[in-house]
Amino acid sequence: MPGPFKKPRAVYPLEDHNPEESDEDMQQDELIGQTVSNQIDVLGLRINVDFEGFTATDADFHGMKRLLQQCFRGLPVDVSGLTDTIISQNYVGSVIKQVDAEEDDDDEEEEEMQGGEDDGQQVFGVTTVINMTARKDEDCVAGLRTALVERCSSDGPDATTALLRDILGNESKHIGLLVSERLTNLPPQFAIPVFDCLRKEINEAKKKKMPYDFAYLLMICKVYKLEKKKKKRTIETELWGNPEEEVIAEECTASFEYSVKGESSMSGEWDEDDPQYTPFRRVLILEASRLPEIMVKVKQAVQM
Repeated sequence: MPGPFKKPRAVYPLEDHNPEESDEDMQQDELIGQTVSNQIDVLGLRINVDFEGFTATDADFHGMKRLLQQCFRGLPVDVSGLTDTIISQNYVGSVIKQVDAEEDDDDEEEEEMQGGEDDGQQVFGVTTVINMTARKDEDCVAGLRTALVERCSSDGPDATTALLRDILGNESKHIGLLVSERLTNLPPQFAIPVFDCLRKEINEAKKKKMPYDFAYLLMICKVYKLEKKKKKRTIETELWGNPEEEVIAEECTASFEYSVKGESSMSGEWDEDDPQYTPFRRVLILEASRLPEIMVKVKQAVQM
């Protein structure tokens, strides 16, 4: 598998971009090629694991798609097409993989020559942003836009549906889909460097006059709910798939949610003796200009 500094061929279907400038002028984000250590739980044991951020390649397709299926559960969208879109814009965003200290350059070159997917390099996370305005004519993005509006119309408040229709229909202000998916055993602290890197990459892309100057950001979050009856009252408990997104949700302009109980692509199951939580997806509408201050609040929350 290519190393963290080996940037693969990029595809620029929409942006007016000069590829000759990419290596010299487009700064690599701080996570690409850097090692981040985290503890994860494996069979009840806490082990230290090192991760690095990589630019997305075709070899990451299946690992990325599996993670994105979690995000888009309950929406009739082309997940394969959206995965391809993310890979094509690898100048923004990253995939997170475990660092294999025993892997050497000869092994990497042999794997590249074989042309197969590196099954040993599991994708632990993917973070990026998709321009839903500039890419509105791509089938997979058009389908996602339609699916979100239809879901909001059936499950969300009328005011939120009106807002969503308005911002998606206003081509003078671009809307981005903020994607932040990772395996559930990675802690919320993991999101901090990932978001910081993405923000820097977006700023670099904006300097290149690429369409990443967003007015709003949409974010699909995994939420699990449990209702308990107590003294003739119903008490609802929420669990967030990515805990930092609860902080982000507090700062959103509007939101709507829908149950995905019984839908396919469920990531994990509850044990028989566990409380049975109902899975939901909550879509946040965020003002993009407030993202820096929102990230400050996220950092404060996860460091407490």
